[in-house]
Amino acid sequence: MTPAPGPSEVTTLNLDYFDPQKKTLAILGKGNRYRLIELWAKTVQLLQQYIANYRIKPKPGYGDRLFINQRGEGFTRHGIYNLCKKYLQLALPVNRTRNLHPAHSFRHSCAMNMFAAGEPLTDIKNRLGHENIQSTMNYLQLNLTRKREVQKKFIKYTQTLLPNDCKMEELIDWQNKKETLAWLDSL
Repeated sequence: MTPAPGPSEVTTLNLDYFDPQKKTLAILGKGNRYRLIELWAKTVQLLQQYIANYRIKPKPGYGDRLFINQRGEGFTRHGIYNLCKKYLQLALPVNRTRNLHPAHSFRHSCAMNMFAAGEPLTDIKNRLGHENIQSTMNYLQLNLTRKREVQKKFIKYTQTLLPNDCKMEELIDWQNKKETLAWLDSL
């Protein structure tokens, strides 16, 4: 899974950090530490297409940078922010972009996709480069629709894997237990 690096991390990406054969990208992140991340096959394909067809000739001093702006220089945090904001505003209603920070949006989307795919919380924490699990939990706030999907999967799971037993039925009768419902709502 591809974590969503922040703008600072994207500005420091060099061409040789990308390994299409191994489907990896080295990212210099917080604490001046490198982490090697796995890329989706589609991400590898898009990066290769960008490098071959769209990466303009860089100015001297920027030849090693992976992403080059329209002036042939490396992107800046501000440039990435403006570019992301521009396309988020095209994709979302105005009232949704007023207080939106693009880097947070990408990181939140990445974390939620990993969570929905069943990735362990520790893997999500490590991919986002967090030191503690609480920082990761900020990215994993579920909306009501997703909570209902999780509840339905839980019901389906319990119905298909557990034998028909009256004591078991009593245990999984969560719909009539306020404390269980409150716990599910807190997810």
